[in-house]
Amino acid sequence: MPDIGATIGILNKFIDLGKELAKLPAMVLPQYQPFTKDMYKICQRILKSNENLMRWFNKFLYFDFLAANARGDFLQAKQEYDSMKIGPEFHQLKFSCHDIGNIYYQNIASKLGTWFADQRKLEEAEGIFQRLTDADSSMVDFITNEFINRLDQFITKAEQFIDVDDLNGAERQRLEFKRESAQIVQMIASMNNGLSELVMSFADIARIPITLE
Repeated sequence: MPDIGATIGILNKFIDLGKELAKLPAMVLPQYQPFTKDMYKICQRILKSNENLMRWFNKFLYFDFLAANARGDFLQAKQEYDSMKIGPEFHQLKFSCHDIGNIYYQNIASKLGTWFADQRKLEEAEGIFQRLTDADSSMVDFITNEFINRLDQFITKAEQFIDVDDLNGAERQRLEFKRESAQIVQMIASMNNGLSELVMSFADIARIPITLE
């Protein structure tokens, strides 16, 4: 099992660092526009991956078993989910640490010393970025164990009730799934709120539009 606290922790530390950087008065100077643009890109990529992850999770977390065609809708959603797991959409559930590394080393790494004269603080900031750019395996484990496995277990249990037309039983499984997932869902929601704030802040500082990439 991955260390959930460490995985969530590095992302939250990055968010805290981003908020600190966004408040620096000198950040608005024209010479730092490449820096702020790249911070915007990194925040947006992490946010989009998290939102893609939660979009699939919420499809089942809030599934309506009272709908007129609940059985058919559930089986269709399951088929789409199974296709996602073996297709390119699966890779959209996780941000590319390699891409973030390329962005970081292009315009951000060389500027951190400008913002943090304190050597300890500088090393801390560098460590956060380096861990973020080298988190592929831990993120894959995290997504698999905390989301994919949870979804698989719920879908398997709910489908057993669907197969015998017991929608009440399926609904009970959904409620148990929702209860058991509450903590991780709250963590990701809080993280996404912080990332959304950073996307807007760095876009405003860089004077660039927020675009769909």
